[in-house]
Amino acid sequence: MYEKNVVCRHFHFITQSRFLTIPEITLSSAFDTVYLVPLRGAVSTYADDTLNAGDPAVLASVATVLNTYTTHRLDYSDIRFAGITDRTDGSGIHCDAGPCAAALTPLPLSLPLSSPLPEPKALHSLAAKLMWVGRVARPDILTSATHLAKILNPTGADARRANDTLAAIALHPISLHYISLDAASLCLDVYADYSGSATFPLDRRQLGYLVALVDASRRFSLLHWASHRLHRVCPVSCAGELLALADAVAAALDVRLLLQKLLSRRIPLATYTDSSAAYDLVTSFKHPTDVTAKNDLFMLLCSLLPGTIHTIFLVQGAHNPADALLKPSYARPAPNRALTNALLAGTLHVPVIS
Repeated sequence: MYEKNVVCRHFHFITQSRFLTIPEITLSSAFDTVYLVPLRGAVSTYADDTLNAGDPAVLASVATVLNTYTTHRLDYSDIRFAGITDRTDGSGIHCDAGPCAAALTPLPLSLPLSSPLPEPKALHSLAAKLMWVGRVARPDILTSATHLAKILNPTGADARRANDTLAAIALHPISLHYISLDAASLCLDVYADYSGSATFPLDRRQLGYLVALVDASRRFSLLHWASHRLHRVCPVSCAGELLALADAVAAALDVRLLLQKLLSRRIPLATYTDSSAAYDLVTSFKHPTDVTAKNDLFMLLCSLLPGTIHTIFLVQGAHNPADALLKPSYARPAPNRALTNALLAGTLHVPVIS
């Protein structure tokens, strides 16, 4: 079945006489529409026409077709794709990367660790596989994988870091839980952070953010996360923080639009940053000293004033879960454990300063 005004509209036929000679076609007595029921699931009609104007024979045929697909009824089983396992039970969907990590092979190490690797492609191959895990099931290792993939001339020490990242998946198993939340108190929480300064090399400047759907009990489901280089130069750290916040809000608005269509209700959006300078600029309507940050600040103000962004909070860097999307796990100092603790506890509660 297809909705109106979509690309599949040409499957809707309004002239019965052209198709009366085709066998196994069921005609609706309610209106001039042809239904190709024998095609598995390809019911040539608009969805609202079928459900509201179809006669009993047509509706019975549609129900028969839909019942052949498990996606149209509850399916309590495990699904595995490329090493990622989704387990479904009465509480929701639980995603983990255990099978994928078990199938990956650590890199061989040779002393001294400062010597270049004889085959850099081996490290890049393992890093690419870890990036797949990080993007789908383990946001806490995504930054480590992206940093390893960007190393042009890896050494034995880099291979050991890759092995440590792989071992962390098995030693510290974490599942992403997509559970039933309280629909009346749903809210999108957006956490953004930036790492870098004017003295940092461009390849070491990183921004990260995550979008979580939470309810009043602070139970949550991670819907989107990202960790990548900046797509433009930010001379000062405040400009990088505003860019990270603007990118995070833009991604969250796409997610919220889909959720609001599905739920037919407005979902508030709350943003969190650990940059006091960025927070002051957004809440006090001041002008940034760096001209490259003006567009990002303008976008945030245009979202805050009409209520697109419900509120913005300032948090401490030690409590910002987006910090794990900026630094690799082997960095010194290491990223905080706010994201890991939230994933293990199943609740996302970050104390705010203001």
